Amino acid sequence: MDKLNPKAVIFDLGSTLIEYPSTIWEDVMVECVAGVREYLLREGYNLPEAGEFHKAFVDLRDEYRKVAEETLVEWTVLQAFRKLLQGLGIAAPDELLDSVFDAYYGALKPYIYIYDDTVECLRRIRSRYGTLGLISNTIFPEKAHRDELIRFDAEPFFDFMVFSSTFGLRKPHPDIFYKAANIAGMATAECVYIGDRYVEDITGPEAVGMPAVLKRSDGREYPDSMPSDMRQVSSLSELTEHFDF
Repeated sequence: MDKLNPKAVIFDLGSTLIEYPSTIWEDVMVECVAGVREYLLREGYNLPEAGEFHKAFVDLRDEYRKVAEETLVEWTVLQAFRKLLQGLGIAAPDELLDSVFDAYYGALKPYIYIYDDTVECLRRIRSRYGTLGLISNTIFPEKAHRDELIRFDAEPFFDFMVFSSTFGLRKPHPDIFYKAANIAGMATAECVYIGDRYVEDITGPEAVGMPAVLKRSDGREYPDSMPSDMRQVSSLSELTEHFDF
């Protein structure tokens, strides 16, 4: 298989460059929602008991998630909390929602870490190919992810970032890949995308003519129907097998 020699390289974020607690996500989310409830109680709001509050959030999350999966229109955790609070008779201005999100994400941050080979991989690709970007499906405000990348010394490598929570559509919608290529100033065929999900990160970019590499993620199930000749790696350090460095 010939080595890739693109003009721009675009990465996914979660489980590709940075790991979020995917295997224990439901347990962590209990902490996150509890953090929100505790914050609101400290602020003097009258709330239902913890189990009822958590179930109300999960029910809303599942509703939003179902619609997003069917339409590829992104939802956000702030939308869910706004609707939850309004259902409890609590006004939810942006200032309050910002504090609610800080309480939610504060419980999540200790579980987030960067892979050992991420920064070195970004350094090599940036020095060789010049233009480096990111496309991420996320229900969180993009500032949270930018802050994480700054915290892990990875943010300076990127020329641009496209987050579904800001863009409004999520992978594998073709427009999000066209948007990234347009920002890069390249044709889609001149870019390469790297991510850990088959549908979102392989079939999505390839549908618009963008070559892709699958970074297999531990614990994630992949379809048996994946092409046997598909480019894939188990770590970022293995990208040397596919790129002309």
